[in-house]
Amino acid sequence: MAKAKTVAIIMDGNRRWAKSHNLPASHGHRKGVETLIDIVKASKTLGIKNLIVYAFSTENWSRENQEVNALMNLINFGVDVKLPEIIKNKMRLKFIGDLSQLPVSAQKGIEKCIESTKNFEDFNLTVALNYGAIWDIIESFKKMKQNKVEITETSFIKNTQISDTNVDIFIRTGGDKRLSNFLLPNLSYTELFFSERLWPDFNTRDLKNIIESFESRQRRFGK
Repeated sequence: MAKAKTVAIIMDGNRRWAKSHNLPASHGHRKGVETLIDIVKASKTLGIKNLIVYAFSTENWSRENQEVNALMNLINFGVDVKLPEIIKNKMRLKFIGDLSQLPVSAQKGIEKCIESTKNFEDFNLTVALNYGAIWDIIESFKKMKQNKVEITETSFIKNTQISDTNVDIFIRTGGDKRLSNFLLPNLSYTELFFSERLWPDFNTRDLKNIIESFESRQRRFGK
C-alpha cells in the first residue's frame, strides 16, 4: 500500500467563497489561512512529512491592486497571528518562488518564519510565493549554467525549487481541473485529485478521504 509523504495543494476558491458570503475578497483569503492551519495540523497527524501550498503565483500580480495588497498584508498576518501556533506544533516553514520581488515587510516576515522554525525536522510546510513553474524551469537552467553543471534530467530536477522531492499527491480545490503553472517539473508521476469544495470549506475529512483514495491506487511509475 502506497504511503503519501509529500502533498501539494492549489488552494483555490477564496474569492468565490467571499463573494458567496457577501464579503470582500480579503475575508476569503483570511478564512483560507484558517483552513490552511487546520489542514497543516491534520497532515502531520496523518503521516504527511511535506506539505507544499500555492499561496501567490507570478500571474497573481495582474489582479486588482487592492487584492494584491491584501494578499501581501496577509503574509504579515500569518507571521503575527499564526507563527506561534506553527512553532507550538514543531513545523518547519520553507518558502519557494522569487521572494526578492515581494514587499520588504513581507520578506522580513518570511525571514522570521524561516529562522524561528529552522530546527524542526518532523514536518515541513513549504509556501509558494511569487512562484511560477516556467520561472522555476528557467531558474534551474540558470543555476546549472552558473555552476557549470552538466544538463541532465537528474541535475535539472535537482535544481528546481523543491529539488528532487517526490510529490505523491496533488490537490486542487475549487472545481477547476488544471495545474496552473504549479510545480510542473516535479509532477511526472504524481496522483492528481480535484475537489469541488472551495478552499475555505475544505476540511480534514476531505483530506483524509483523498489520502485513503491515494493509498488504494496502484502506482506503476511507467513500468
